[in-house]
Amino acid sequence: MSDSPFKPNENLLPWISAAVTGFGRFYNSYEVKGLENVPTDSGALIVMYHGLVPVDFWYLGLTLYRELGILPCALVDRWLFKTPGLKQFTEAVGGVVGEKDVALQVLREGVVVGVSPGGVREAISGSENNYKLVWGGRTGFARLAKEAGVPIIPGFTQNIESAYKAPLAGHPLFQSLYQKTKLPLVPIVGLGPLPFPVKLTTWLGEAIYPSDETSVENLVDQTKASIDRLIQKHQA
Repeated sequence: MSDSPFKPNENLLPWISAAVTGFGRFYNSYEVKGLENVPTDSGALIVMYHGLVPVDFWYLGLTLYRELGILPCALVDRWLFKTPGLKQFTEAVGGVVGEKDVALQVLREGVVVGVSPGGVREAISGSENNYKLVWGGRTGFARLAKEAGVPIIPGFTQNIESAYKAPLAGHPLFQSLYQKTKLPLVPIVGLGPLPFPVKLTTWLGEAIYPSDETSVENLVDQTKASIDRLIQKHQA
């Protein structure tokens, strides 16, 4: 896979994974439920709800690395690669720009890929949309799963919207800024740079397998329904 866009830093990964997962367990009592739903010998697409600050993506990916011996490839917004510090960290753990051709290549290499169709829009849609999927008409992930022939693993992280707060995210000013820049330009509150010490649990649902008879729209609906069920069951 020398030409693969998925190039995690194998030398740093053991150190980064130990630090991040150790912090997650200590500070946020982090755990994953449904690990048995993630294949360890083939590609898959983990489709997640996007919280305000997705620290759960890092916790989840590096927990899979330590518990199952696989490292998911995260599809991330391009702005992350333009942010000093985040760029280097994202590259070290194998994050790639969320483009279809890149994702398709990685999936066909047998790598588990993580994506959040709602992206930044879902993250900063305002507290009135907490734990609601804000996907608009996005269907790319379902087309990707069908084309690559891989299952979709739906997921969300319980209490992720309590890890950080953005009281003004839904204000028209900040929504207008997002429309113009596509950047998360909202004031975010935590304990300094750290999240609040709430318990975080990622719930992964049963795999959804695409077939030739399953339409893209139906696959999107199945995934949404599965994530909504997880949220309704586990989010107080």
